[in-house]
Amino acid sequence: MTGIKFVNRHAISLFARDDLLEWVKSKKPRLHFWTLEMLNHRPSIYTIEMEDQNCHGIALETLYKRIVENELAYLDIAKEEWPEQITYELFQRWFSYQYHEDIYDLCADVLVATED
Repeated sequence: MTGIKFVNRHAISLFARDDLLEWVKSKKPRLHFWTLEMLNHRPSIYTIEMEDQNCHGIALETLYKRIVENELAYLDIAKEEWPEQITYELFQRWFSYQYHEDIYDLCADVLVATED
């Protein structure tokens, strides 16, 4: 297997739950027709530090706030509308995730990371 590069990260695919969908609809009534399937059509993928296989999800306990804030910004929810307290419990009510251990890069181009 030539040209396939292993990436020294793990990743999570993030999926919205019903509680987030209902909250978004309450903040943006024009989206009343949205379904969970529509919201999750293109899930976000976050790379995270590699974790021990017996400790999956521990990184989320420290990264959840950044993830929630990024998702709300992506949904174009004004910061003034965000919950006052973004807690791990809120994260768990709003999102489910799938954990990925093995990340491979099939692209010939150099991987470039940018910050918002």
